[in-house]
Amino acid sequence: MIQAPCEQHRPGPGARTAARLCGKVPVIDTRRLQLRGPRIYDFKTFAKIYESDRSILMGGPFTREEAWQEFTNYTSLWLLHGHGLWTIDALTTPSAGFVLLGYEWDDPEAELGIFLSEEVEGQGYAQEALEAARNHAFEALKWDSVVSYVAPDNERCIRLMERVGARRDTVAEALVDGDMLVYRHHSGGAA
Repeated sequence: MIQAPCEQHRPGPGARTAARLCGKVPVIDTRRLQLRGPRIYDFKTFAKIYESDRSILMGGPFTREEAWQEFTNYTSLWLLHGHGLWTIDALTTPSAGFVLLGYEWDDPEAELGIFLSEEVEGQGYAQEALEAARNHAFEALKWDSVVSYVAPDNERCIRLMERVGARRDTVAEALVDGDMLVYRHHSGGAA
């Protein structure tokens, strides 16, 4: 696969500036994971997820260019809002997936989203990362609530939302275009 120029690391002053900026993104350590700011080399995993059938329930599969647009959008949120995309590093798998406190263009409120690479599914990483990001929203950002937008046929994600204590918000669902479930998270996981 040929990488577009924008995907490639470019050594020099710009790369050092990017590293310093990435160092400003909060790092969250859990028992088995580290959530950290995304780096250019994380795009390979991000694109692999977005270009695959794994992204069908997120509106995909996407082209590599569309994946790049999503990756840069979510990453830029750190500069614009003080929250955004984290890369999930597992003990044995760097760039195992991504967790997001972010916005799509037409989202009425900030979203808590998660997506993992196929290699790490079924190990409880989604719940661990989701809870860590949710706690950051409530403790560090002082939010009252945050939502997750879930496709109605995404049964695994629905079970995850229920495990972490999120509850369906039918009022918020009425404000969202399309056929989407809205799960609301509250501080401490209590609905």
